[in-house]
Amino acid sequence: MKTIKFRIYDKQQNKMIESGATPTMLESFFEHTAVLHTKDEMPYQQFTGLLDKQGKDIYEDDVVEYYLPSCTVEDDKIISTVEYYQGMYIAMKVNDGPLSLRDCINISNKLKKGLKIIGNIYE
Repeated sequence: MKTIKFRIYDKQQNKMIESGATPTMLESFFEHTAVLHTKDEMPYQQFTGLLDKQGKDIYEDDVVEYYLPSCTVEDDKIISTVEYYQGMYIAMKVNDGPLSLRDCINISNKLKKGLKIIGNIYE
């Protein structure tokens, strides 16, 4: 069963607020953050169900980096944002178009250094 979790960025507190995964936690989260979502027009970010190489949850709007096996120089890392696109989560690479995030995770053991969250678009 897929874990359903959300988070939202609170501009006033300059931090992410996460929901937790139980029905009670989700209900409380949406009651608490509805004002933020409406007032600041901050979108909810959904958990993708995937983890990075360090075991951290990957959410929409996270910024991730990885190295392809052919990369030999540290500067050859690929930096992407995580987005929901046509029914799947993707790593949207600048100038290169989308790459399926699930494919990226599935091949992470073949990537030079694996997929790692380095931030999100808000912080």
